[in-house]
Amino acid sequence: MSSHQIERVQKIIANRGYVSRRKAEKLISEHRVKVNGEVVQDLGTKVSVDAQIMVDNHLVEPAAQKYYFIFYKPRNVVSTMYDPKHRKTIADYFKAVPTRVYPVGRLDYDVSGLILVTNDGEMANFVMHPRYEFIKTYQALVNGKTSKQTVNQLLKGVTIDDDNYFTKALTARIVNYNPDKNESIIELSIAEGRKHHVKKMLAAAEIDLKKLMRTKIENIELDQLKPGEYRSLTPYEVRSFYGTYKAVRRKTDS
Repeated sequence: MSSHQIERVQKIIANRGYVSRRKAEKLISEHRVKVNGEVVQDLGTKVSVDAQIMVDNHLVEPAAQKYYFIFYKPRNVVSTMYDPKHRKTIADYFKAVPTRVYPVGRLDYDVSGLILVTNDGEMANFVMHPRYEFIKTYQALVNGKTSKQTVNQLLKGVTIDDDNYFTKALTARIVNYNPDKNESIIELSIAEGRKHHVKKMLAAAEIDLKKLMRTKIENIELDQLKPGEYRSLTPYEVRSFYGTYKAVRRKTDS
């Protein structure tokens, strides 16, 4: 990488896979970051991408290798690398990986399914940014027999949250109905990500949710993974996903 290229300090820290950009900004605000021996005072500070950066006097070095994983998060696992309540976290499943990795975004404690785990700070920051919309697909196990009219309501749109935010599913369909258990499975996809977004949409459509699972992000699927398992993304999946988000960035930046 050329030493003539300059970036904001928090972006370089994130790109080196140390912490997310938001966490890096917090570290800078707390005056815990030094560049070439000088404490960084301003979030707008730009430096060479190969500058010496230290956090709490520990060197922040670029990750030698980028890792990209699909993880099937089980229910009742916290989608962070540390939990002050000492519940099971994603970190418990990635002890064999020889570098610090972290989840891209969050899945609720009681929601299972696909979450990306990486040490690529640039991609993680981009995917988590609320400005950029990635298509995420979910399957909901719900009580009762769901009607087509109810599913169509998700497509037409519902209002959620105290600010009456209007939102609609990109796709929604009934996958299955089990008459013995009187349960339905609904599949829906969204390109937004407010807190508890899908749960609130289902509640607004008066759908009685039992369990929720994320099955897909853009072109990346769980495939044959079981809860608690992970696999590396293939080079094709990484290229394809990068292509998706660069296209999204061009569209939103224009």
